[in-house]
Amino acid sequence: MSIEVSEEIISNFHLFWDNYPAPVMLVHKSRNIIAANKIGQEIGCPVGARCVDIGEKKHHASCKANRALQERTGVRDVAYVEHLGQVVDGYWIPLAGVEDLYVHFGNDITEWAAERLLTKKEECSGTDCGSCSAA
Repeated sequence: MSIEVSEEIISNFHLFWDNYPAPVMLVHKSRNIIAANKIGQEIGCPVGARCVDIGEKKHHASCKANRALQERTGVRDVAYVEHLGQVVDGYWIPLAGVEDLYVHFGNDITEWAAERLLTKKEECSGTDCGSCSAA
């Protein structure tokens, strides 16, 4: 699949995100990674690959890309990510004026997270804490 993205968009992505202290990706609605900032590239977010093909399928169950693209607004999700052992403050933000692209990143906020967010899925009843997909 060939995805046409202007050099200006890619250049602006790197201008704004290359020095961000967490991995950031520019992603097409097909889930193809168009660009990744320096840290994203270092940890294995390869340009041209599909983000959903990185790691296990279950790691992408809480993806909010479809919602962000449909609603044309940024979506935030704060959750404990078991395979990372982190509380991640995640974002999916559609580019203004560009139909099929969004920026995706997540910040490790474990150090500042409330204790209720640190509950692992197997320890959680899924009825009260809201920190896992069982809720």
